[in-house]
Amino acid sequence: MDDTLASRVAAGEVVERPASVIKELVENSIDAGARSVRVEIIRGGSALIKVDDDGDGMSRADLALCAKNHATSKIEKFEDLYERRSMGFRGEAIPSIASVSHMTISTRRPRDIEGSCIIFHGGEEEELRAAGCSPGTHIEVRELFYNTPARRQFLKSAETEAAHAEHQVRLHALAFPNMRFAFVQEGGVVFDVASTPDLRHRIAELFGQELAEKLLRLRPVHANGVRVTGYILPLNEARRNKRLQYIFLNGRPIEDKNILRAIRDGFGGFPTGLHPGFFLYLDIEPALVDVNVHPAKREVRFRRLSDVISAVIDSVAGTLADRARAEHPSAPLPSPAAPPSPAQPLPHAAPVPPPSSAAPPAAPPRPAESPEQEPPPPDAFLPPLRLVIEPEQQELELPPGRRTPRSAAKEEGSPDFPFHFWGILPDRFAVFQNSEGLVVLSVTSARERIIFESLVAQNKHPVMTQQLLTPAFVELDARDAAVVKELLPLFARAGFRVTLFGAKTLRVEGIPSLLNLREIDSFVADMIASFSAGEVRLKRSRNPFELFAGRMATACARRENISAWLENPLPLLRNLLRCDIPYCTPSGKPTMIPLPISELKRRFRAL
Repeated sequence: MDDTLASRVAAGEVVERPASVIKELVENSIDAGARSVRVEIIRGGSALIKVDDDGDGMSRADLALCAKNHATSKIEKFEDLYERRSMGFRGEAIPSIASVSHMTISTRRPRDIEGSCIIFHGGEEEELRAAGCSPGTHIEVRELFYNTPARRQFLKSAETEAAHAEHQVRLHALAFPNMRFAFVQEGGVVFDVASTPDLRHRIAELFGQELAEKLLRLRPVHANGVRVTGYILPLNEARRNKRLQYIFLNGRPIEDKNILRAIRDGFGGFPTGLHPGFFLYLDIEPALVDVNVHPAKREVRFRRLSDVISAVIDSVAGTLADRARAEHPSAPLPSPAAPPSPAQPLPHAAPVPPPSSAAPPAAPPRPAESPEQEPPPPDAFLPPLRLVIEPEQQELELPPGRRTPRSAAKEEGSPDFPFHFWGILPDRFAVFQNSEGLVVLSVTSARERIIFESLVAQNKHPVMTQQLLTPAFVELDARDAAVVKELLPLFARAGFRVTLFGAKTLRVEGIPSLLNLREIDSFVADMIASFSAGEVRLKRSRNPFELFAGRMATACARRENISAWLENPLPLLRNLLRCDIPYCTPSGKPTMIPLPISELKRRFRAL
């Protein structure tokens, strides 16, 4: 392959979407010692990405080399790979980005009188000339993937790409609170956060004062080359999604299942279906970690994983123990400093000091809950009675043509219903026998399938909406907000009356009359998070309401009191077998598992 083609192929490893370009360019700004970084995008970043910093800049000779393959000033010998603290080191970002865009780089060192500018079109250098510019580096990337149309087709909508770009800048802003970060979209400032020595101020600016005041400062742990700092949310602030989980390793955002498990272990276990919220910062000797195992460096390999896990567990467990022993409530969060004027340069900020090793003050004790604040009863998520089939009932409310007359109800052991009820297993399983062997039924999964098909069967027309007396408000992540904008028409068809209240808040004014929800904001937030997690394209679905109905059915089934069904599960099995797809839930989990005699014989003979 020639050099141009090789660069375009290599770009696929580095440049996945506009957010990937922003990640690489901002990391270069950080490595250049910048104190302020400004990121601007147009049309989700596909039309324009502009990154300006006030770092060290480059000489004209270095600028001419920066777009060469594997050109880097961050390592000089092989041993440097094991001692580096820079964000990048392979020299692939600039040539990869330049090969799939129109790219302009202007730069000047503070000691130079004039700067330099270089222009690339599809990786080919067009011009290198003198230019007047402020100290630092200023990069413009236009028409990303203009020469690789197949790659461009995989981009999502402009709103979705902009949300990913904003999320990427937020990650850098969290990793380096001693720097100023600004993000501009379509000419409007989304956020502009000043440098601060207090990490909690940065969190308050990006996530709100209310969240920051609930945070508990992690007990600092420094052992075996591993240092742990940061903040966690107490157990009573657990979330139903993983949106509020951030791990930073030496200033680099990463993903690691072992660390997530260690945090849960530090809590002494965690309720099923809930996730802890945290901002965890790890500082590890570079020789003890390998960040070169993933093209985007999102995953790393620890050389002494047990030391990292032990440090995280000790920090989380110690924090919770200190909070339990503390007698005084938490101090309120000081008001954050006002952001500096855009026209004024930022002074060099001091590095973030480590948190105090003193025990963190405890959060104020929770007052006794009023009757309105009591947890919802087990049937709080049940739809109206016409969808709730009690054990003594014999039929499911289904459309005409699928209903079984009560007089024709099948009896246990009859040819039409060859099942004999044997008994129950602990919690939620019923055991039946038929002519082929045994059948184990999951009561919760069966109810989920039955409620789902009932909801879908009644959705031939738009779902009736129940107006709320008091609107509910849901705070959205940038990625969630982009998904909501795309799904607003489908929310209306499913019976939800929702509107965007500002850029990142959803106002819920009505819910489907089929539902009886008390935790409306939590339910809607979970549903949106599930859609945005996989960037679900509901418009391509055969029946978009099915995805909403699946979430509703899951919520209803999990909140039901199943003790009555375990006492007499035969009507439940009859209703399940009348469903179109009785053998699995809408998400694909089995509702019943057969154990035929032939399988039992095979297993016993194999012993």
